[in-house]
Amino acid sequence: RPPPQERQAFGLTILQPSHPEIRRLQHDAPRPSLHGHKVWPTSFLLLDYLHQRGVAPQVRMLELGCGWGLVGIACAKTFQAQVTGLDADAAVFPYLQLHAQRHDVRIATQQGTFADLTLQDLATFEIIVGADICFWEDLVDPLYQMIRRGVAGGVAEILIADPGRPPFDELCERCVQQGDAEVIPWTMT
Repeated sequence: RPPPQERQAFGLTILQPSHPEIRRLQHDAPRPSLHGHKVWPTSFLLLDYLHQRGVAPQVRMLELGCGWGLVGIACAKTFQAQVTGLDADAAVFPYLQLHAQRHDVRIATQQGTFADLTLQDLATFEIIVGADICFWEDLVDPLYQMIRRGVAGGVAEILIADPGRPPFDELCERCVQQGDAEVIPWTMT
């Protein structure tokens, strides 16, 4: 059994907020301010989907709103994906790097918002993933515009998971209306 300050999922050891290394970061580094203070549950849903259907080896992946980066870390570990984690709050990156080091993977990081990503930036990735990233109404349009740029830039696949909040539902509706998106209901225990 893992220590009570750790949990296991998808081949990862995930440090709980009570873990001494997380507490050290909370004491020594700036504290995340944009909801990057923990692992969000929908990350596990996205990981379940990716593990069941697989990811091409060495794929270039962008994890949006990466937070602690566990989706990207799992894909780097399991599929040897080349991952960049994007987050508006650079204070999450020490937590991401701590987990990446524990799993012996390298994750590039980039501070920025959805609106900051240009068509040229997005064109360097084959797959874009994000979990729990459309939680406010004012995120819908920037995320939708980023998706449109990604499609125009040739990104093969964009996967966004959410527990079903109204802003996410609005984003889905806008993307499906474009004709190149689908909503896939997914559950796990």
